[in-house]
Parts: sequence; C-alpha cells; structure tokens
Amino acid sequence: MKNLLLLFTALIFVRSSSQNKKFVISTVDITNYWQAYDSIQCTTDRTKQLRFVQEIYLDKASKGEKDFMESRNHSPELFLNNILNYPKFWISLRPLTAQIQGKRKEIEKVMTRFANLYPSFKQPDIYFTIGCLNSGGTTEIAEILIGSEIACSTAAVDASELSSWHQSMFNSNGDIVNLVAHEAGHTQQKGGDYENDENSNLLGKCIKEGSCDFISELVVQKPVNSPYMEYGNAHEEEIWRLFQLEMLGQNTKNWLYNGDDAPNGIADLGYFIGYKICKSYYESEKDKKKALKEIIELEYTPESVMQFFVLSQRSKNSNR
Repeated sequence: MKNLLLLFTALIFVRSSSQNKKFVISTVDITNYWQAYDSIQCTTDRTKQLRFVQEIYLDKASKGEKDFMESRNHSPELFLNNILNYPKFWISLRPLTAQIQGKRKEIEKVMTRFANLYPSFKQPDIYFTIGCLNSGGTTEIAEILIGSEIACSTAAVDASELSSWHQSMFNSNGDIVNLVAHEAGHTQQKGGDYENDENSNLLGKCIKEGSCDFISELVVQKPVNSPYMEYGNAHEEEIWRLFQLEMLGQNTKNWLYNGDDAPNGIADLGYFIGYKICKSYYESEKDKKKALKEIIELEYTPESVMQFFVLSQRSKNSNR
C-alpha cells in the first residue's frame, strides 16, 4: 500500500512538473532585426545592405525565425525591399514591437488557462519574429511563429504605403495575446496549421480556423476584434446564405487567405463562419470541457465536419 501511494505521488509530481515546464517566449529576432535595420540606414550600397540583413538578422535567427522563413518563403531580398519601400511604416512600428516583452506574463497566464480547460494541452514554444508583411502568425510542430510586424500593428502605425488589406487589418488589430492564443489552438489540432489540407473541404477549413478564434476568446476571456468579425455579425444571414452554396467544395478564394482579393473587401470571412459554428456547438453542450476537447480534436474529413456542423445547429433549430 505504501509503495502504491509513493507511485501515485510520483505520477502526480511528474504530471504537474510537465504541465508547469518552462517554455520559450523569444523576442531575440526583434532585437536583431532592428540592429540590421539601423545598419541599413547608414549606407545606400545595396550589396552592403543585403549583407547586413544576412549577417545581423538571418545568420543569428532563432529556430522559430528559421522555420518562419521557410514556411513563408522569406529571403534577404524581400526583407530589404520591404525596409526600403515602406520607411514610414517601419518608423511608426518600432515602438510597438518594444511593447511585446511586456506581454510575457499575460501570455503565460493564457497558456495556463488553456491547460486547465484542456488537460491534454501540449505547451508550444513561442517565437516573436519580424517577417515580410505576409503573415501575422503560423505554427510548426510545438512552435508558435509570430510575424510581429503584422501582429502588433494597430491604427497608430502609418500604413499609408501598404495595401488596403494591411490598412484595414491594422485599424482593428494589435491584440497580440489573442493571436498567440489562436495559434496555440492550431498546435493542439490534428494536422496543425495546414492551410492546404486536400482531405477536407471549405467547411472543414473554416471550422479549423474559426475554432482557434473561439478558443482564443475562451482562454483570453475577451472577443477577437477583427474586420471579419465586425462585418460578419452585421451581415450574418447573407454570409450564411452564400457560404452554404460553396461549403462542400474545395475552393477557398471567397472565404480564406484572400487578402486584397476578398469579394467584399473583407478578408477571411471563413474565420467568422468557423467561429460561429464552434461557439454554437460549445453552447449546446452541457459538459463544456468535453465540448472543447471535441472541438480541438475534430477530424477534418468531409464526413466528420458535416456531422459536427449538423450538431452545432441543434440550439438554433430548437429555438425556431
């Protein structure tokens, strides 16, 4: 009996230790980026400027930045072109990136809350990088990769040199903790943050993205603020009508990852669709912890997502 008690205590200790294990929250790439940026301002020689990008920023890149570069096709030339083409933007952005370090404790609390709500939570490392203005965040296995130049931009930055998509997003952007929580959701999903999943359909892809907005709202304890949420809530009936015409197909261009090409000028309305489906499913279940587990561990086959969608409509149908 005594041996069993000792074994039980040891197992609790191991589980507790693994849950409370320290994880990486890295901002070293931001520091290195601005050092390279400052060096670039001292010369007009493009060869030297490219060397500064390579030697000061890319050669010193964290593991997260290296993975981010590979996943988003970043290059020294693209980094340099962005720096030279958008000078007002970078000057206005710099003080906002300095604020990220102050978010560390809030991020740690959100990760703890996520683990409490979802006992199978596997803590990812978090890398704040500066990318090429083409992604606010993505994930790799056990990693959250944040493009801080997008993620922490707000209406305070001068985006006049950038696209209308950037300008629209920045006007209601800046909650970097929500974004980290969203990406943390992807690290727990089956298949992770894989945008080109040909085994699913539009419905599944929207649920996969929208579920992470719902998870973010749940663990951060405040709503996601974005143009697609604002527009979606104001035009929900029309959006649902249009979505149901396409939801069983593979084409995502009207709903996901569409930036400046979005039909109504509002990108990523599929996130709103998926969010609403997951929220409806969660609210219809009495056992909330079980409901969250089912949302996170959903299989994204066409059959599974259709079943999930039908179940999510129960509360709506009962009110009709």
